[in-house]
Amino acid sequence: MKKVYHGKSNRGRMRDYSKSRYGNPLFRQSRRGRGKSGIELSHVKLGAIAVLVVALLVLLSWYLFWSQTFRIENVEVIGASPDTEVVIRDIVNERSGKRRALVLPQASIFMFDREAATEDMRERFYFGALDIRKRLPDSLVIEISEKQVVATFLSEGRFMALDGDGHIVRNLTERETLMMQDLPEGMGAVVTGELGAESVDIDEISGEEPDSDEIRKNDNPNPLVLERKDAGGRLSPGDQVVSGEALQLILNAYTGLPDVTGSGVRWFSLDTLADTVDVHLKSEWNVYLTTLLPFDVQKERLALVLKEKIGERRAELEYVDLRYDERIFFRFEEVEE
Repeated sequence: MKKVYHGKSNRGRMRDYSKSRYGNPLFRQSRRGRGKSGIELSHVKLGAIAVLVVALLVLLSWYLFWSQTFRIENVEVIGASPDTEVVIRDIVNERSGKRRALVLPQASIFMFDREAATEDMRERFYFGALDIRKRLPDSLVIEISEKQVVATFLSEGRFMALDGDGHIVRNLTERETLMMQDLPEGMGAVVTGELGAESVDIDEISGEEPDSDEIRKNDNPNPLVLERKDAGGRLSPGDQVVSGEALQLILNAYTGLPDVTGSGVRWFSLDTLADTVDVHLKSEWNVYLTTLLPFDVQKERLALVLKEKIGERRAELEYVDLRYDERIFFRFEEVEE
């Protein structure tokens, strides 16, 4: 059969009736109908896949955030004292009871906010180092380095522990507060469980003078420093309330003055002048010290003036002032006849 060609562009090729451009228009319409059905079927498949994906995401979210598998069950605290560890665990429990994004529980190891927990702990403590790590599936590891407590600071009824540089470390625990035996006038402490054990007549209560051995001892475990009257503002862990020089002088005086004065130290007051420390003794007279002179020099001068100038009149003393390099001032109380 002879080949038929149409058009210059088609010359040299046979007409191919199988191509769509030569197809029957009626067949072409039927193909379009079948295409719509295929598209609708594809949409159904995509919808089913989307529903399945959403269901899997919901199931995965529940498994990660709400199931017991990744719920925080173990908290390991390393480097903390027993009292500090109790507070740290309370902070973790309180943080675990909160939510992130209003929905996700922080009890989940994935949702627990380490930064917020760190801030919570730093509001209560001044640590040398603090590190919170997550350990799958259900553990927190909290490693801290506590500052050594060397003194107690009293401000607005709050007892706060101080480190060697005069920074507030934390509030004293209840146990530590009860160990403070010698407190300023108008302040006292007693274990409530010790009251009511016996019935006592008012006539039986009498004040007894302490013996000489008792008055020579310091009653508080660490030196007690009272806040200056001109100080103001709410104090927080990390704030420096005593200079390093003044605190070192206080520590030396707390251990060295009882041997010289024959009296224990009750507490210390910081004068408005940064270099002055006022020492309150149990024998009811004061010693004024300065950070500008070595403590050993002031201690030696105090011993000399007590021996050579005051002698048996020590009970009448009001104060001895050792702040000046050239002279030592002392004053006796006015005793009425």
